[in-house]
Amino acid sequence: MAKPSPPQAAKCVRTILRIVHQISIGQTLNIYMKHIDPHVHCRDGNEAQKTNIGEVSKIATNLGIVAIFDMPNTEPPILTEKDVRARLRLAEKREPTRCGGYPKYFLYVGLTPNENQIKKAAKLVENYPQVIGLKLYAAKSGKLGVSRETDQKKIYRILADLNYLGILAVHAEKEKYFKPWLWNPEKPWTHNLTRPEISEIEGVRDQIQFARISHLKGNLHICHITLPESVDLVLGAKKDLRITCGVTPHHILFTENIMRKKNGILFKVNPPLRGISKVTKLREYLRQGKIDWIESDHAPHTLEEKLSPPYLSGIASLHLYPRILNWLNSQKMSRSEIKSLTYWNIKKVFKEKLKDL
Repeated sequence: MAKPSPPQAAKCVRTILRIVHQISIGQTLNIYMKHIDPHVHCRDGNEAQKTNIGEVSKIATNLGIVAIFDMPNTEPPILTEKDVRARLRLAEKREPTRCGGYPKYFLYVGLTPNENQIKKAAKLVENYPQVIGLKLYAAKSGKLGVSRETDQKKIYRILADLNYLGILAVHAEKEKYFKPWLWNPEKPWTHNLTRPEISEIEGVRDQIQFARISHLKGNLHICHITLPESVDLVLGAKKDLRITCGVTPHHILFTENIMRKKNGILFKVNPPLRGISKVTKLREYLRQGKIDWIESDHAPHTLEEKLSPPYLSGIASLHLYPRILNWLNSQKMSRSEIKSLTYWNIKKVFKEKLKDL
């Protein structure tokens, strides 16, 4: 049985929610429909002090989420068949919730510059129904990260040569534009200066270019998009590429101003929260159906990890899921439009992998 994460992790969540509850985000709404969360960090393994697969599954079940896609920047990272099997064994140890079940568990396999690893990872997507796709971190995240453009191009070329038809999900920030010297933990909003808007815009532009020149046949997915300019790049690429993008609850519900409040450092995330003008436009794009789906990017840490060096990035965003549903409803979006963002659009792209949902 998976051990529950310790009180510090729960305390971090409670502190964040206290701040969130002070903000008005539409009327309360209970939407009884199925959802899929295609982007969670279940931690577990050597990071079980943060959370574990069983705990995330329980939260998801209570929200009506019928499937979760776990990211590979775990400790240890998910890179090989051995890693996949170990991770699936952890998932099998989940105890059913009081409702009698839990969401279907899927996972991504991370990519490295190693050609043999890339080829074997692509094979895992083909051979394991629960391996949902491949994940490329164009900027470092945990022990994963392929920041050199030559290595990124190599990944695309190899996948194209393999006739890879699955999902390639990308964290598309470009480290070339990072400015870590601007970070001041006493002024948490300075984190947004260290990873400026251009790092995402040019990161997204790069991935689209690499997909084009390599003739990638799979679906390129840009994770946790934060800027309307990035969405415009994705929309422009749809004419000749299979490409999608997702947005998180926190990048829609909050602006960087929340980081100026007490305990604002708890909202340090990658990519960072943006200014009001960008968030307003991003919200408009979401209402207009220009963004493919909602993905939580649930990334818990303990309170100590958030408040002490190195002030880790990420929040337990699954707890914001009811809030984003409420917000969508407050924008006069129909049940059908909401379900497209939280279920149908995801199911259409992942097709065969989700046929039983």
